[in-house]
Amino acid sequence: MKVVLTIDTEGDGAWTQRDKVTVENLRALPRFQALCDRYGMKPTYLCTYEVVRAEGFAPLIEWQRDGRCEVGSHLHPWTNPPFAKPESVDVDMSEYPGYPSELTADRFREKMRVLGDLIVSRTGRAPTSYRAGRWGFSAAQIPLLLELGYIVDTSVTPLIDRSHDKGVSRAGPDFSRAPVAPYRLSQHDICAPGHSRLWEVPVTIVHASRAMRNSAAARWAWSRIRGGRGTGLLNRALTLEPQWFRPYPWMDTAKLARVYRCARAMKLPVIDMMFHSSELFAGASTSFPDETSIERVFAMLEGAFARLQADGCTGVTLSDFVREDLGAA
Repeated sequence: MKVVLTIDTEGDGAWTQRDKVTVENLRALPRFQALCDRYGMKPTYLCTYEVVRAEGFAPLIEWQRDGRCEVGSHLHPWTNPPFAKPESVDVDMSEYPGYPSELTADRFREKMRVLGDLIVSRTGRAPTSYRAGRWGFSAAQIPLLLELGYIVDTSVTPLIDRSHDKGVSRAGPDFSRAPVAPYRLSQHDICAPGHSRLWEVPVTIVHASRAMRNSAAARWAWSRIRGGRGTGLLNRALTLEPQWFRPYPWMDTAKLARVYRCARAMKLPVIDMMFHSSELFAGASTSFPDETSIERVFAMLEGAFARLQADGCTGVTLSDFVREDLGAA
């Protein structure tokens, strides 16, 4: 099994910023990269505009040149020019909290071209991997990403319905039908395999409960009652909600290992862990707000990486996985 680490590399407190964007969390990346190097992991840093232009981005240039990581693209419309309001500098609040899928084709192309050109100017290499901010991916983005030279997207979160989450004017996507394994995207349905040249490597999200994994009736029944009184206790006892391969505050090494074992039992060719760069730096996120919690997340990551290495899993960047294991041109 291959291991892909996809890091949303973005500003501090990306959901609370208003007038100014800061990227202090980039100071935590050398420690994280050293951890990855120790266990043979090769992270893919999916970077927003404010990150790529920052002084703290410089180490990523060296790491990518040395083959230790990949720099990809991550689009937050409200921090990525050209802005809807030309007078905006760092943030255009008229575009917050917009999904990239809300943008017109021309606006999406313009923003992605600005981000891609900036990455090229700093690294000397065009990005080929992408994740939509807030998971706002749509079929309309597929030909535009291909036009701009991308070969892989990692915006799909299987089993998760985001249609109740609002953007500026539209709701988020419903990924509940999406495959867990990598697939060529359909040109018309991002939750269906097809024949486009753009690959999808979904974030690894599985049902850790065997009953939920094997029974459509059990999943349907849970969907009808979830959120009701007492269902939180039921979920904690039986693990009825889909589980991410992600170092959430309520996860630990044992829980991450359980998700990994499920993915391995499903014979997935790759396991895709995601989290935010802000979750590695105290005070940059609400998930891990202080030094104690940061030490906990690093310990959790080290435990997970040690288990993966011991089992013979191989770390690989997102684009290299698609090229070498899936045969993308």
